[in-house]
Amino acid sequence: MLLHELAKDEGTFHELTPEGERKKPYLIADHIGENDRLLLNMSTRDESLWSDIQDELSSFRQTVVERRAHLVVVLPDRLAHRLDPPFQRFRADIDRPSGREVLRRYARLSGIAPDDTAVLPADLVSYLDRNPPLRDIAALAHYLARARTASPGPGGFPKWCDEALGAVTDRAKQAADDVASLRGGPQRALLLSTAMLHGAHADAVHRATRDLLRTVGHPDDPAPPLERADLAERFRSINAERDAKGKVRFTGLGYAPAVRTHFWATMPELRRHFRVWVGSTVELRTLTQDNRDRLIARFTEQCLRTERPGDLVTLVEQWTGSAPADASLRTIRQRAAAHSLEHGLTHESWGHYFRTKTYDWSRERRLAPGLAEVLVGVCGEVMAVRYPDQAMVRLHHLARRERGTTTARDALLRLVSDDRRLHHRLLDRLDRGIALAEWPADVDLFLALADSVPARPSLVTGSGMRRQWAACWRAALQLRPRGAWSAPMERWLALASEDSRCREGLLSVLVDSGGGRSDLLSLLYVATRDWARSAESPSDHSPRTDLADRFLQMIDAAQGL
Repeated sequence: MLLHELAKDEGTFHELTPEGERKKPYLIADHIGENDRLLLNMSTRDESLWSDIQDELSSFRQTVVERRAHLVVVLPDRLAHRLDPPFQRFRADIDRPSGREVLRRYARLSGIAPDDTAVLPADLVSYLDRNPPLRDIAALAHYLARARTASPGPGGFPKWCDEALGAVTDRAKQAADDVASLRGGPQRALLLSTAMLHGAHADAVHRATRDLLRTVGHPDDPAPPLERADLAERFRSINAERDAKGKVRFTGLGYAPAVRTHFWATMPELRRHFRVWVGSTVELRTLTQDNRDRLIARFTEQCLRTERPGDLVTLVEQWTGSAPADASLRTIRQRAAAHSLEHGLTHESWGHYFRTKTYDWSRERRLAPGLAEVLVGVCGEVMAVRYPDQAMVRLHHLARRERGTTTARDALLRLVSDDRRLHHRLLDRLDRGIALAEWPADVDLFLALADSVPARPSLVTGSGMRRQWAACWRAALQLRPRGAWSAPMERWLALASEDSRCREGLLSVLVDSGGGRSDLLSLLYVATRDWARSAESPSDHSPRTDLADRFLQMIDAAQGL
């Protein structure tokens, strides 16, 4: 919030990531742009890492000041005592807000009158005074709003509070007792299917239950179909009911998440089977897209809570491994993979794991096309929000390796187009990549980058990156035919002809790209002369000729003539 309130037209927000793709130094001053807003969140990191980072903080802060940027560092209480004396004057303690006031504010936002919340029930006060995590108070407020919607009649606010409090405090024991009382596999399978697909149509829950039994190897019911209990009876046996539209929900608030948590926590030998089951259940045609999205979110929550991120990785690779002939099925799988990665990347504790995994994937030479497409989406739309530098690196790796498409390249160029700092970082990466001559795509990426300069000439003339621009142009002249680089060069010439403020800067870079070599400088001049002669109207011919003459003068000067 501090950084949000400092938002300006220039500069961007980005979060510093000490884990990154490199070790020391952890804080890279070159990554700081003018007026940037930087967040360094150490609230979940260990003390040894903070010690190393604090050693680099003074010099890093100096660059922050020089570039008129702002930096916020978040420390947990356990690290506050290890703050070096020079930084103590910047320290500000943030106290936990009152749980009662947080709940009251949530209640008002849900439409509950302030008078109703003036006096809170004793049980609720006792719960809030134990300082539960604020996320639990948010869940409590959610259930409070649902209780109000379900029971608007007698009882009022005290009754709603009682139901909501039960949803966050009593449901774990109830779920455990219920599972213990349901000895049959079909009932337990129906219970878990209902919890995972809570709010889906009864037909989908029934099909998912049958698939779950098959996945875990449960024997088929030997009873004839007409002798088995019907769906309504089976749902009643697990305290669930269907509404008028056929959608299935448990009758108790907060019961579904308690059931999910119980199965994952107490049946570890079945977690692998749950993964296989979710992988196929997502594809059920009886599910809506919202049902699928919620299923992915619930599965992700349990995987990461039980420290099994590999289950998500396996499903992502499974869904994107091969393209089915059915276009709609392909779309379903691609979206499921994207949502799984989105939940992983934005997770407070496991985000680092998934950022590292996306980095590893992006560097694979034979990446499945479906997975590459998903990675382009999550890097450009999810990771770029908080970690634009890491998103840029991954998109660059993907763009280097894509064949027959320009999806990654286009996403990369969009990401850097409005961010001078990212633009400079990409140019620097292209310069180093071209020098190593490992990735031919870097030259094409550079030409696409150069093609965007007329929209923002200051990216060249005021960037301090003149050497990198010239080196990349030199590679383009040497490694690509004239037809590949003539169009972006002519746009530079047109801009130089129209805008005297950037003329010398643009022409100087082009002259420098010749590297003093007569063959390259001659190639540049011939291209400039041909461009000048191609003017369609007399009014354009004279400025173009003047520019070509000036370019020739600069070439002569570069050669000492």
